[in-house]
Amino acid sequence: MDKYTAKVTSKSIEQSGLPTDYRKAIAEYIWNSFDARATEVHINFDGNSLGHLSSFSISDNGTGIDFQNIQETFGNFLDSNKRDPFNKDSFQKGRKGKGRFAFKSFANNCVWETTFIGPDEKTFRYTITINNGDLQNFATNDRAIVKGAETGTVVSFYNILELSPKSLASKDFKDFLSGEFGWFLFLNRDKNYNIVINGLKLAFDEIIGDSAELVQEIGNHSFKIVFIRWNLKIGDKYYFYFLSHNQKEAAKKHTSFNNKAIDFHHSVYVESSFFDDFQETADDNPVLGFSGKNQSDPSYKSLVKALTTLVAEKEKHFIRDIQADRLIDEYNAKGIFPEPKIKTQEVESVVKELYCAEPRIFHSLNNQQSKTMVGLINLLIATDQSPNIMEVIESVVALTEEERESLSRTL
Repeated sequence: MDKYTAKVTSKSIEQSGLPTDYRKAIAEYIWNSFDARATEVHINFDGNSLGHLSSFSISDNGTGIDFQNIQETFGNFLDSNKRDPFNKDSFQKGRKGKGRFAFKSFANNCVWETTFIGPDEKTFRYTITINNGDLQNFATNDRAIVKGAETGTVVSFYNILELSPKSLASKDFKDFLSGEFGWFLFLNRDKNYNIVINGLKLAFDEIIGDSAELVQEIGNHSFKIVFIRWNLKIGDKYYFYFLSHNQKEAAKKHTSFNNKAIDFHHSVYVESSFFDDFQETADDNPVLGFSGKNQSDPSYKSLVKALTTLVAEKEKHFIRDIQADRLIDEYNAKGIFPEPKIKTQEVESVVKELYCAEPRIFHSLNNQQSKTMVGLINLLIATDQSPNIMEVIESVVALTEEERESLSRTL
């Protein structure tokens, strides 16, 4: 048994912002698996008659942890050797070396049994152990040659604290994993990437609210475009993902549609041979001596314009066909609209149109504020003073000139 000490103290590790939510802690280990080029991650657990966890592990079919790099992988902290800002294909999340300590929130001991291919293409296996309360120290046993074994890592947790089988089997946990990994699993669906919980694949597609696939021809290039709207907040920002013909990520760009008022969670994936020799640069200008393409390419600019139009249309339909009706149903359920005897026929239609024009007007209003606004709109309609509705709105929400013009057209 060999013992090592990480270049940090246990206190520093504990104060580094480790996740306290068991769901986020488990997600760290899953990301580490995908960082190790795993295509499948298995979460296996069992409980005893008292409802406590009798076993809990996370395993993968990745490349394992090379023993020769143990000091770089487990010996460093906040400086993981996985960092590679130019590696667009890895989707690496565990770049600060904190993930291995995430077990602290729900277990006292953590053991990695890892299998990797070493020198002379021989397959080796060994274990790594870290104990809560002594996080800066880790121990390894001797490497053993294993014949016919697949590479991968099994992380087992022992002396588990408050975590229960019920928590790991809950819909809340599965929804969290779907939100955190759904975009990544969808992006790699053709490579059969999966998260499997006690033998059942994570049904991340259940949180897909809408999808569309189309082909866009720009110049001499063909672009396969997939739009996804998620029913839950996902574990990544809202991006256009640009992929080469073999689905390797060449670049990604924020969609800019991040209105928190409407829960429009989305991702857009674009696959084309156009991105086979594409390289993101610091700015959008042509690069001298670079034979490939970057953001300055006219086809790329046309593509981004087309994608922005697509997402704008999807957002518009989402607001009108789903969110606006939800608002009306919610207002009816909460009694926000006036009593039937004083309610005008048009008030629901006007509220819906105003929401479609600018959802932010109704965002974060409490029930009393909502009742006040709807009541005033109803009164102005009843007294034939609809043009004054704009004054009511501006008394509640500060509008930009563009928003003001849009609402004026709606009214």
